[in-house]
Amino acid sequence: MHKFLRLLGIALLASFVTVGRGPAAGEEVDPEALKDAFFRTVFGLEYGGHADAYRVKRFVGPVRFFIDDRSGTGRQLEAQRFLNRLPRRIGHLQAAVVNQRSRANFRVILVRAQDFADVVASELQADSIAMNARCLVGVTTMNGRIQQSTAVIVADDDFLFPRCLVEEVLQGLGPMNDDDSLTESVFNDQSQHAEFTKFDQALMNVLYHPMIRPGMTGTEAHQTLPLVFADLGLSH
Repeated sequence: MHKFLRLLGIALLASFVTVGRGPAAGEEVDPEALKDAFFRTVFGLEYGGHADAYRVKRFVGPVRFFIDDRSGTGRQLEAQRFLNRLPRRIGHLQAAVVNQRSRANFRVILVRAQDFADVVASELQADSIAMNARCLVGVTTMNGRIQQSTAVIVADDDFLFPRCLVEEVLQGLGPMNDDDSLTESVFNDQSQHAEFTKFDQALMNVLYHPMIRPGMTGTEAHQTLPLVFADLGLSH
């Protein structure tokens, strides 16, 4: 029962820094819409099903990103800038980009579109063609605790790259489901968002609040969210 689970999320389209609350995390975000989005994205999976799919999933402790640029596009620095900003936008997230793959628990692999299927097959043991995926993240969890994430991101497409960088990295941090009703979120393959929206920032701040524990059921989260929203200033 307590086994490592391999979860997949898809997109169809050096010192650690710890901060408290993400700045302006709740500005212009409707609490009811945010609560609905939390349950739609944190519970369930965009592809497949496992026991942990219906429990809260997130990292506990530092996230160590390693960028593996196989694309030759020069976009590694762009990816690094995005990753370095995450602790300033997500309260209680400890994260840094590291230089050694062996130290990482979250790999971000940048590839050319023509190589995407082969890299997904070798790194994630998945069939991206059958899944109709254009970007993909694999997440290994145990009792809701994320042990390892690997995102494969197409870097030689000017729209896909920023969109996939945001969505797959955020999904690899925990909210692995998509829903077409989430108009202000990247967790919606029908939306045109290609940036880390204020709505998604608020969502990630809720997920990484200390009161939200990995392995929580939907019932447990429902009971805890009012306290989290109040602490983050997200209540009406």
